[in-house]
Amino acid sequence: MSGEFAGTLRERVVIETRLSTRDSRAGAIGNYIYEGQAWAAVSPLMPADLTRGDALSALPRWRVTLRKREGLGLSTRLTWRGKYLAVRGALSDPQTPGQMHLTCEEVR
Repeated sequence: MSGEFAGTLRERVVIETRLSTRDSRAGAIGNYIYEGQAWAAVSPLMPADLTRGDALSALPRWRVTLRKREGLGLSTRLTWRGKYLAVRGALSDPQTPGQMHLTCEEVR
């Protein structure tokens, strides 16, 4: 990995994965398990693709870039600066195998 990529990772995020445990009525409990911490680059995204006429979401969206890591997906939540970011998409580009990009939505 180049030093240029490592220098852009200036934010610390906590990685958590949602547990699949259920209550007595088979409803999701919503507990998360701590998976570790990582250095990341966090930048805001537009609320929707305005060129296609998508509906605007009221929830802030973020693009999180971090070192490639297995096990991150739609059941993953990041904690950053006291905010919870739910992962809505993960992209690993073959041209940059050492990094991945997550599209996250702030959870209120």
